[in-house]
Amino acid sequence: MEYNSLFSFKVLVVAVIISIIVLTSLTMVPNLYSHHVPYSHAIYEVKEDIHSQSLCTDSSDDDDNCLKRRLPKCLIIGFAKCGTYALISFLALHPDIATANDEVGFFNNKFNKGFEWYIAQMPLSKGSQITIEKTPGYVLSMTALERIHDFNSTIKLMIIVRDPVNRVPSLYAHYKEKNDLPTFTKWIKSEEYVNKMNYHQHIAQVYKVFPREQVLVLCEESLEDDPLSVMKEVESFLGLQPAFNKDLFVFNLDKGFYCFNKSHPRYHAISQVLKIIPETGCFSKAKGREHPEISPELMKEVVANAQPYNERLFQLIGKRFNWTQPLMNNTQ
Repeated sequence: MEYNSLFSFKVLVVAVIISIIVLTSLTMVPNLYSHHVPYSHAIYEVKEDIHSQSLCTDSSDDDDNCLKRRLPKCLIIGFAKCGTYALISFLALHPDIATANDEVGFFNNKFNKGFEWYIAQMPLSKGSQITIEKTPGYVLSMTALERIHDFNSTIKLMIIVRDPVNRVPSLYAHYKEKNDLPTFTKWIKSEEYVNKMNYHQHIAQVYKVFPREQVLVLCEESLEDDPLSVMKEVESFLGLQPAFNKDLFVFNLDKGFYCFNKSHPRYHAISQVLKIIPETGCFSKAKGREHPEISPELMKEVVANAQPYNERLFQLIGKRFNWTQPLMNNTQ
């Protein structure tokens, strides 16, 4: 009887010691789930040195020795179907940039969730990094723009535009998949079409809220043809040390555009969360949506309708883009 009691006591002591060790290890070792890090952001956590950093407890935003979620200092606010995904994906290669992987939609659709929720959507970053979030819908909403200004009046904004002649068929295919739209021939005469075509009116609204020096307007065609030049323009705009070079991108002859260099040190981490074709390192341009058939005569009408809006845009932003060659393929 005495032996059994002694044995039971020893087993109890061992169990308590093991429990203490397990609980201590759980509290000392940070993990993604205990700090509410969405998996989609995990790969982006300070690029290659995530595992060598500790999480901040109560430090300033400038602390470079630990990681914390920081509110964005730059937003990509538009436009949809103009290369915003490619833009933020290329920017993710810069060591001084931390990117939110998903379109958050906070300032236009989820503002009622509050800033505590908003910051929880941001990636972990170091104090020396700039956090960037993209939501193309922000540029369409004056309410969103005013909320952004109230949040941070000195924030940097990036807008990327695309030749409307090439963008509109893609937009039509995108919206028709989710909505009951008229034929393309009727749609291009609608007010909705004019609204999509007219970048000028939306960017003019941005300039009413923010000074021009805080707004960078980029061209999707330039990003596709020469991503390095666009990235250097962004580096200058954000005041970052030069980090982009020609080794980051390679021109794919089969695709006809630039793709990620698969041999780059950061490629593996980036490829885990981006929509990249593993064999090529390229974005998938075809999304399986059938574009409307556009006759040469109808295309001439589309081009003619676009030109006045393009001219107003060029005058507003003080630079011109070569928007004269419509795409004639049917899918994208």
